[in-house]
Amino acid sequence: MHFYRRWQPVAAISFDLDDTLYDNGPAIVRAEQWMLSHLRSEYLATAMLDKPRWLDLKRAVLMARPELRHDVSLARHQTIRAAMVEGGMADQQASREAEQVFAAFLAERSKIEVSESTHQLLARLAERYPLVVITNGNLDLAQAGLDCYFTLVCKAGAGARMKPAPDMFEQTRSTLKLPAGRILHVGDHSETDVLGARLHGFRAAWLNERQQPWQQLQLLPDVELTALEELAELLL
Repeated sequence: MHFYRRWQPVAAISFDLDDTLYDNGPAIVRAEQWMLSHLRSEYLATAMLDKPRWLDLKRAVLMARPELRHDVSLARHQTIRAAMVEGGMADQQASREAEQVFAAFLAERSKIEVSESTHQLLARLAERYPLVVITNGNLDLAQAGLDCYFTLVCKAGAGARMKPAPDMFEQTRSTLKLPAGRILHVGDHSETDVLGARLHGFRAAWLNERQQPWQQLQLLPDVELTALEELAELLL
């Protein structure tokens, strides 16, 4: 643990999810593989869909609708739909089938492994502080077994822009009715988490498990952690 500023007590904690509370990479890879395999095997319209074609379609959808960059769920749903329509499926059927495929993808994507130590830490922190999720992702917290710890879940999309934009930080501050400086945001990403928190007045704890150089940071956090469990020493 390394401090960049004099430590002051906080009244609430917000958490990033992906790669902060669990390793997100394996879940995304597995879910992407499942989705492409399912689309190839179950629908004639997408029987030839491979990863390069999927990425081309995703880029085309985002170019046509730039606002989808702030909503990973809707962007994926619309890309699935686009793949089906391009393959010859009627619009209404493509909309229905894309909804079902996306729901199944989300279930696969939410099969993440959260360590017992993280569960114990969150349970202890939740007894003392309001805990909030601020995420650019779309994890189903209930399926992942994480929903019981949090009083508020803020996800990008549906009008809320991705971190480091102020939207979800402001939603958290407003809902908790606390000054931004009394809220500690914990996350692994130097821009979306550290910069986002600091720009909008939150305290910042940078989870730097991969030992990235601090020189990459645009603004310094309050504290740098090498393991999530160090939060117990800091806050309990």
